[in-house]
Amino acid sequence: MADFFDYLNWRGDLSFETVPFNKIDALILAHLTYSIFDRVVPESFTQKKTFAQVAKDFSNAPDYEERINIGFLINKRTAELMFKCAESPRFKNVELCGFRNLFSEENVEQFAAVTYLIDGKPVIAFRGTDDTIVGWKEDFNIAWLEQIPAQKDALEYFDEAAAAFKKDFVLVGHSKGGNLVINTTVNCGKKLQNRIDEVYNFDGPGFGTDFFESEEYKAVEKKIHSFYPGFSVVGMIFHHPKTFEIVRSEGFAFWQHDAMNWQVMGIQFINEAEFTEESRIFYKAFNEWVDKLKPAQKKTFVETMFCILEASGAKTNSDIEKDALKATARMLAAYADLDRSRKNEMKKILNMFKDVITDDIPIFKPFVLLKNNLRIMS
Repeated sequence: MADFFDYLNWRGDLSFETVPFNKIDALILAHLTYSIFDRVVPESFTQKKTFAQVAKDFSNAPDYEERINIGFLINKRTAELMFKCAESPRFKNVELCGFRNLFSEENVEQFAAVTYLIDGKPVIAFRGTDDTIVGWKEDFNIAWLEQIPAQKDALEYFDEAAAAFKKDFVLVGHSKGGNLVINTTVNCGKKLQNRIDEVYNFDGPGFGTDFFESEEYKAVEKKIHSFYPGFSVVGMIFHHPKTFEIVRSEGFAFWQHDAMNWQVMGIQFINEAEFTEESRIFYKAFNEWVDKLKPAQKKTFVETMFCILEASGAKTNSDIEKDALKATARMLAAYADLDRSRKNEMKKILNMFKDVITDDIPIFKPFVLLKNNLRIMS
């Protein structure tokens, strides 16, 4: 089987003029947006650094060890991938600029973006859901908010980038970043839609069914390319585009979401014929249930779920992984303080997720323990 590193070994010596930008390049750039580029990649669109320079500054940063430890959910080889790109003739002269990183617990906001310039052509990459609990909560808030903060941030970012560059754009994003590139393309207005050539969504959470029926979506539908691993969970949250590729991933269960596990052959992904049974069960159960709820009920669902999770004291998935038992004990105490209706809501959530929630997924681990404890106590 072959991954990003094999691709760079095969194609890394070929220029973009020889082998044009493709879906594998798009996923590599989307994944690298998880890198901690703060104070390394310029925030301005006018100041630029090549991959080679970024890698050098990154490795020389006084907080280098912190930069390569980007959380339990993000592949630990991400920095290695960046260095590999920086050494390759294909990527080393690609320029980076316009890095933004916004985070707010109060606003439930987690957003980051960077612009890559390939022979002057801008490729905007929006970061996906990171290791933080806030990032995951923002994903679920898509269920009831007309616009989550990251979607607003992405639209503003694209508007600013469009004013800075004359060439047309490619938009790429993995996980929540996939949702952001689609939402931006659909809602940026006709003038800016015309400046987008292609959009790459890699296992991003989706939208309500009305979103795909809108004239704005239909106007750009052919530009959007969506990709999901066989065992997709994140991409099955809400509804996804009708046209997509299913990619073979070597990750176990939820870890198929990790782009480092996606399998490639040349400039193509290796495909699967269909989603796994577990993925299909989750998609059907979750979306049928959510589609029946009114916005206020969806809000209650999200608030209840994360009220319990936040009671654990964890700020990140890594925190949960370090001490799941302590997190669960705190969640049980918080559950005991809920009124009867919210307790029932919590039980519904746990039952709904029963086929997909496993303790292999850090954010779900305390819920598995919580459910087991509630079963013992009942």
